[in-house]
Amino acid sequence: MGNRSGTRYVKFFRRLIANSQPKDIDAIVERYTKDLEATESNYLDIVIHSNGALSYEDVMRMPVSSLRLYVQRINHLNEQRAEAAKKSRRR
Repeated sequence: MGNRSGTRYVKFFRRLIANSQPKDIDAIVERYTKDLEATESNYLDIVIHSNGALSYEDVMRMPVSSLRLYVQRINHLNEQRAEAAKKSRRR
């Protein structure tokens, strides 16, 4: 399924380029390059914040819905830790 989905995106990108004016193509490629870099940075952040529980390959195999849930859980855990640390400083 992942390959079919990836193929669909390649076809979309090719169609977008084919239907664009030459002056617009550089901007389109630049936008997609920035999006790719941002996505990969987010994936690497997940790996880093997992403290070794997840590898890059694990993250790449996970569906986006699972990644969203994982990030929500990590953020919730970090908020709980920050609140606990804040309470302990008050004492």
